[in-house]
Amino acid sequence: MTMPFSSSSTVVRVLVFDLDDTLYLERDFAFSGFAAVERHLRVLHGDAVVPGTCRTLFEHGVRGEIFNRALERFGIASDANTIATLVEVYRGHTPRIRPCPDTARFLSADSRRRAIITDGPAAMQRAKIDALGIADQFDLVIPTGELPHGMGKPHPRAFEQVMAWSGETGAAHVYIADNPMKDFIAPRALGWRTVQIDRVGRVHSPEPQSSDHAAEMRIGSLDELASVLATAG
Repeated sequence: MTMPFSSSSTVVRVLVFDLDDTLYLERDFAFSGFAAVERHLRVLHGDAVVPGTCRTLFEHGVRGEIFNRALERFGIASDANTIATLVEVYRGHTPRIRPCPDTARFLSADSRRRAIITDGPAAMQRAKIDALGIADQFDLVIPTGELPHGMGKPHPRAFEQVMAWSGETGAAHVYIADNPMKDFIAPRALGWRTVQIDRVGRVHSPEPQSSDHAAEMRIGSLDELASVLATAG
């Protein structure tokens, strides 16, 4: 439900976005990666590998051991080295993904300074941004995988870097993200405004485990963001 921000005298000047399940659907990257893994396996094992198996496992709720389960179905021996190779193929493939339609609409309509803060291996996250074709629509991109170990969200380092770059106070920033488990703790502590986007098809639970984890606002798509921002400041 869209409701006004709490009152503030500070105008929002900087919009900072998460990437996965915020600007595009993370499951689309997973499906793209699964297809790359299965193509790799078919080169080695031929018709024993049935395309779409990993996606089917994902859609049936399997998490964390999809590759192990797929190899079992294919009759292929699974060991740590094999799984590590498949993870490398998954993370390193060229993604076949697109921004959500409301992402394109919002980025075209809003002219404020923009940044991305995203967790995950840096090369993988930058490959996603390149595949989405949105790199030139952001002034700053911070994959936390480029920071020292342990400084991914909810660590405040990336958010502090954005403030050093923008030169603005905390309340002039809004962070738009999807995962209340880790996304909003640091920006809230720094005085940022926060918006949780609850996309249909998202990977993570949208329910915060405590009030400290919750965003100030929740929306269903970026089509709602402009009206939310109009109430800020």
